[in-house]
Amino acid sequence: MTVLVTGATGFLGLNLLHSLDRGAVAMVRPASSTRRLPDGVDTVEADLSDPDSLAAALDGVDSVVHLAAAVYDTARMAGTNAIGTERLVAAAADAGVSRFVFASTIGAHPEVPADVDSAYQQSKVASEELLFDRDHPFEVAAVYPTYIFGPRDYRLTRYEHVRPIATNRVLVPPLYTLDEYNIVHVADVVGTIAHCLDGAVGRHLVTGPNLSNKAVLGALARYTPGNCTVVNVPYGVIRWGVKPAMDLLYRAGISPVPGEGFLERNDFGTVRDDLTERAPVRQRPWQAAIRDTVEWYDSVGLL
Repeated sequence: MTVLVTGATGFLGLNLLHSLDRGAVAMVRPASSTRRLPDGVDTVEADLSDPDSLAAALDGVDSVVHLAAAVYDTARMAGTNAIGTERLVAAAADAGVSRFVFASTIGAHPEVPADVDSAYQQSKVASEELLFDRDHPFEVAAVYPTYIFGPRDYRLTRYEHVRPIATNRVLVPPLYTLDEYNIVHVADVVGTIAHCLDGAVGRHLVTGPNLSNKAVLGALARYTPGNCTVVNVPYGVIRWGVKPAMDLLYRAGISPVPGEGFLERNDFGTVRDDLTERAPVRQRPWQAAIRDTVEWYDSVGLL
């Protein structure tokens, strides 16, 4: 079976290509570097904006794994994620592929409320409608991961979480934020994609447990080289002590920021309790996802 993988040079794409034991073709844009692709993986140049190049890339392909997406560039999201997917779907239908596996995002799953202010999530929802609300001559599967950790993160998508641990001796949650996480190992996302290539259709969640900032920072401190200690400060101390003090310092012109930032909560993929720890494959512990991420950063000299 020949599998065309879009987004092949990204975090998830590289991990998928390293795991596939079947014929894989990496679809890359003309300007993309292919030096990190596994040895022996064939490549084909194509672009989601160019239907002719997609038709050529799909010649002789049995299955498509569509990972390519604009994640941070809002201006490109509609054109790449929605319209680009529509072009790829049309080309796949014309080429006679048998299976189309789509990497979505947790916020696009029908059981998870989408963030209407997130251009990325809305672009994925548009792709969902294209894939599941229309008839296609191929089978369709979609994968919905939460917050992915793991090796081969050359784009440093999770480095912001590791660097403070590596450069500080003490961290005090929730002094920084009241973040919450739902972490999954990239290998489990890859395993779910392989499960879909083997015949599974429809929608597939890949979720872990919902985690506190304290738990995640503690695991990061445990696996990151150095001697960082995570000291928990009760929320009440922050709410009724630190915040008012920071507000006073801000009004006095001493602090550059007010205290409100210390009460912020960032959500990294959390889901309802009944949707946690879901996957069609056996899952690795979330701690292993953090450990493997840290060990990989260390192995390439970032820590």
